[in-house]
Amino acid sequence: MTARRPPPSLSMYWIVLAIAVFVVGYTFLRLHYSRGGKPFEPYHDLGEQTAVRRLLGLGYQRIPVEVGRPADPLPESRFAPVTTDVTSASGGLPSELTSALGRTPYLPGSIIHVAAPREATATATYMLQFTCAQPDYTTQIDGAYLYRKGGRLFLLPRFEKTPGQLLARWRESVVVVSFPTQSLPPGRYSITLCGGRTSKSWEFTIR
Repeated sequence: MTARRPPPSLSMYWIVLAIAVFVVGYTFLRLHYSRGGKPFEPYHDLGEQTAVRRLLGLGYQRIPVEVGRPADPLPESRFAPVTTDVTSASGGLPSELTSALGRTPYLPGSIIHVAAPREATATATYMLQFTCAQPDYTTQIDGAYLYRKGGRLFLLPRFEKTPGQLLARWRESVVVVSFPTQSLPPGRYSITLCGGRTSKSWEFTIR
């Protein structure tokens, strides 16, 4: 006659139940709170906060920007009166910005074309459009940083790697950027749109 296996103890039952509840609860919370946003990356986020403090100490102001990719390029009439004095500049960032940021954003390879107004009012939104060469086929535009120091502005498009094995269909991207002008006192400003190899610069007036 075979001996019957003794039933599991009551304490073991509650341990197994607690583990099951924890796994189910953790999975639910992770899926729920990860929707629609990037995960918390402590090293990256804390490093960005440190860079912001260094930039403030150097006299820079960070201005919020909105970035979009239109299905078709917007006509230049949308940016009238369009500036006609856009000049090419060497790529990369000024040494002061580079040392303050610590980690240079993944910039586009080059800035090809810019359509931007030569003036705006102090209560409006300044909107510009540019065409750039992506760093490679594995990246896509993910946002931009805009820094101001006195009458100089530096616009840094930010590219990120595409998830998985996805590849971009074209190396060139058309990007629309807008930012509020309320924090800019009336006057003349120069703006540099930064690329890795080549950048573009122009001036505009806030009235």
